[in-house]
Amino acid sequence: MGFSTEKLIANINFLMTQRGISNITELARQIRIAQPTMHRLVSGEVKEPKYALLKQIADFFKLSVQDLMEKDLTKTSLNEAESPTNAGTVSFTEVPIVGGAQLGNGGHWSNLQYPVGYGDGFINWPTRDPDAYALRCTGDSMKPRIKDGEYVVIEPNYHYLPGDEVLVVTKDERVMVKTFLYERDGEVMVMSVNEEHLPIRFSLSEIQSIHYVAGIAKPSLRVEY
Repeated sequence: MGFSTEKLIANINFLMTQRGISNITELARQIRIAQPTMHRLVSGEVKEPKYALLKQIADFFKLSVQDLMEKDLTKTSLNEAESPTNAGTVSFTEVPIVGGAQLGNGGHWSNLQYPVGYGDGFINWPTRDPDAYALRCTGDSMKPRIKDGEYVVIEPNYHYLPGDEVLVVTKDERVMVKTFLYERDGEVMVMSVNEEHLPIRFSLSEIQSIHYVAGIAKPSLRVEY
């Protein structure tokens, strides 16, 4: 049948549904693959995934690498017992773009009206969070993970853990995408992927919200109204 990135992504999403795995972060934890690596694979950013990575995923789901890459698993006998509702979980949703985030310290919230109808378009993204939203990023503190002009998709109802990427909004309206390290003794510590930027410590009293970053979207996924 041949390999395609779209087929691989659809197969991984289908297999997640079969196992009851609700999101990519949970899958990465269960397989013991770095969260950013799994996100890049499933978002389509990686066009030629390494065999070792595919082997880890295939072994976890108890199938061959060839089947994972080349078969349309959604049409195999595995799917016959599943309801149409489960099969639909791989579909993409229009996630509203509601503003912008600065990737360095001192970020500024470029506030756009929310909900749908008053923002800056949509990002096509697979999510189950009804409150998911997207922000356009500027700056260099998360390179090479997040590039200037790309979008972060936020799932505010998902619980984040140390090592996860998060959107931090402070009460004085700074907005930053960082890696969450820990929360302890009334303080939160976050850091940038770019080593030129130092870790940042916040008092909980300074923070408006911390939301989970579900993934990174290329500008090509943006849809106009």
